[in-house]
This record gives sequence, structure tokens and C-alpha cells, in this order.
Amino acid sequence: MRRLAPVFLVLLLAPVTAEYLIGYDDTIGNPAALIFGVLFFAPLYGAPAVLIREVTRRLGRGWPTMLLLATAFGLIEAGLVDQSMFNPDYREIPYWSAMREPTFLPWFGTSAYMALTFVAGHVFGSIAAPIALAESWWPARRREPWLGVPGLITMAVVWVAGSAFILVDQLNSDAFHISTAQGVGTAVVVLVLIALAVRLPQRWPPVPGRSPSPRVVLGVSTALLLVRSVVPTGWVGTLGAVAAIVLWLVIVGRWSRQAGWTGGHIVAAVTGNLLSIGVPAFWTDPLGDVPLGAKLATNVVLLGLVLAVAGVGFRHERARVRT
Repeated sequence: MRRLAPVFLVLLLAPVTAEYLIGYDDTIGNPAALIFGVLFFAPLYGAPAVLIREVTRRLGRGWPTMLLLATAFGLIEAGLVDQSMFNPDYREIPYWSAMREPTFLPWFGTSAYMALTFVAGHVFGSIAAPIALAESWWPARRREPWLGVPGLITMAVVWVAGSAFILVDQLNSDAFHISTAQGVGTAVVVLVLIALAVRLPQRWPPVPGRSPSPRVVLGVSTALLLVRSVVPTGWVGTLGAVAAIVLWLVIVGRWSRQAGWTGGHIVAAVTGNLLSIGVPAFWTDPLGDVPLGAKLATNVVLLGLVLAVAGVGFRHERARVRT
């Protein structure tokens, strides 16, 4: 159990960072429903996060590979499993058209804003955050596999089973089904992303200079990743969010190749992402009739929980550097 502790942490964290932290669902004010929902969301998000992490580490690669694989997962989840990326009226959400129509792309049957929001949410929330935080709790095991072959098979079966449950429910409860062209097109992009991910270099050349302090990384990450959570749904906002994410990737990617970069910097970058999700949740209107007091209390607890986990990880990373 001690050896598998990082795996369990990813499985428990993924539902929080992927679904709960943003506070959009009607379960946000119901602690019992949130706890019960972990049984569904852990297989859906936690299991693929573990698989992506294991594949990346076994290949001797790092975060560029994980982020590309996470992008592929985001397309699988939003495009093929729950099909929300293409659905014109998903779950009859009242503001769905307001998100979809301003940047709707008729040839693809999806919205640029929604595609960016959904996929980026899975990349940063579903995959990157739980992996980075779990690795920070056990920094000495960052580069080694956590699971053997039986464990990998179990995670794959759990993910497929969870995805199949969501897909069958979607097909039975909603009249909308993606077209063959949308399904094939999404699958082709996923395969291309996977092929690129596994072909990335194992080591990237260093860059002159010294990386800034984790506080700077935290501030820059929060500011740039927050853009996607607060911009309007039109083309200006969407392109601005894309530019902010690309700028973050360039800046943090460069810093990570400079002298002085540590696991504490990774925790700082991930914490910035968590703040960019958890802070806007306080003014997000959840679906359904949720009492304001219960919603805000849950927002506080969830944001405090992930920040506490990040704080423990940062202390572990600092202790490892000192030793």
C-alpha cells in the first residue's frame, strides 16, 4: 500500500481538480454527492492520469510528453466519450449556446472557445495537476514507475469501463450523436498527438541563465492561466486565451531548462493553475438551485484542500533539495 500511495493520491485528486474545483455542477453544495462522485470520476480522470504518467516515465520522458498525451486525452474525453465538444445542447445547460455560438466552426461542428476550454481544462486539471502534486509528495520516486504490468492493465480496464459507462449513458439519454466524420477526425488527431508525444526527445538542451524563484513562477502561472477562465466567449477572448497559454508554455518551458529549476518550481506552476480554476469558481453560477452559502463554503473547502496538498508537496520538494 505504501508503494501504491502516489497512485491513490492521483485517483483521489483528479476528480477534485478536474470537476469539483470549478464549481459548475449542482453537486457543488452537496458534500455527500461530491464524495460519492469520486467513484465515477476517479476511473474517468484519475486512471488515465496514472497511465499517462506511467507511460511517460517508462519512456524516460518528461512534461512535454505528458502534456501532449493529456491533450490527446482531452480530445478523447470531450470529443468521443461525453461528446460535449460537438453537442449543440449538452445536458440542456442554459448558457450552452452563449458559449458555443460566438466562435462556432460549421465545418467542424464545434466551437473554438469550447474546444479550447474543454481540452485545456482536461490537460491542466484532469492530468497535469494530480500528477505533479502526487510526484511532489514522493519526489525521490519522480522518475521511476509506480505500477507493474498488472497495475497498468487494471488502470486501463478501469478507464475503459468508466468511459464506456459515460458513453452508453450519453448515447441513451441524448438524441445527439457525433457524426462519423467528427469521430474519425478526432481519432486521427488523437493518434497524431500520441505519435508526437512518444517521439519527443528524452532530454532537452539547457538554456543560459537561472530560473526565477518559485514565487515568480506562481505569479506568472496564475496570471497567464487565469486568462482562459475569465475571457468572454468571442473570438477576441478565445484568441487571447490561446496566446496566454502559449506564452505560459514558452516561458515556463524556458525556465525549466535553466539552472536552479526544481520540483518546487513545478509545484508553483501547478498551484498557479489551481488558483486560475478555483478563484473564478467563487463567481461561477452552478447548474440547478444551489444555496449560495453552501456553494461558497464548498468552494473554500475545495480550494483550501488543493492548496494544502500543494503546500505539503512544496515542503517535500524543498526538503529534498536541502538534503
